[in-house]
Amino acid sequence: MNENYLILLGLGNTAKAERKSLVEQIDAVLPQTQCTQCDFDGCKPYAEAIAIGDAEINQCPPGGQDGVDAIAELLGRKPIPLNETHGETKPKRIAVVDEKACIGCTLCIQACPVDAFVGSSKVMTQVIAKECTGCDLCLPVCPVDCIDMIESNPDKRISYNDYFQFHEALYKRQILEKETRDNSRDRYQFHQERLERNKRERDELLKSRMIVLKEKMAKDKAQKEKINAAIQRVKKSKANNEIK
Repeated sequence: MNENYLILLGLGNTAKAERKSLVEQIDAVLPQTQCTQCDFDGCKPYAEAIAIGDAEINQCPPGGQDGVDAIAELLGRKPIPLNETHGETKPKRIAVVDEKACIGCTLCIQACPVDAFVGSSKVMTQVIAKECTGCDLCLPVCPVDCIDMIESNPDKRISYNDYFQFHEALYKRQILEKETRDNSRDRYQFHQERLERNKRERDELLKSRMIVLKEKMAKDKAQKEKINAAIQRVKKSKANNEIK
């Protein structure tokens, strides 16, 4: 029995039972890696596109075929094969930084969609393992290739010796999966809000600097006009004295 599919479907059905929107139901099934392999900026934008018919349900490699099948069941649609042009499904992985090779450029910090990297300029960067979603977005930006992706400990298969024990274990696994995804979703949302706040603060700072610059330019112009006017008065006075 495919327990991963059952867990994913359970996440979607739980969101439906809680009367969440269709977008939230789809987003509950998506892995929250925020890897952009689906051609959207994150899992929720992809869920929004699916909900309005602007994207197919098979564009998420991290979710795999189980994710496609779970979304299809959730939407009452026929399952379709995973579109491999978006990438291949890989085991859950986390990033690890080679301390000796890291130069502290912070590019990985900027690329991480869930702020799982910590560090500062010219200081070795580290990864908060439990927060890493394995999105791979840090790999292409690293100039010294000091980041490796290693497979995280896979979940052990649930024994199906007893029906009730199986479903109890499945439910516990689903709760843990929901907590992990909720955390990644929240961190992604915080990351987006932080970027927007930083942009707004930069825009406000630039705007205030422009105001100060314009005021200074206006003041300088007024001062220059006063000086020119004074020079003209002196020239005029000298001319009048020469005529006399």
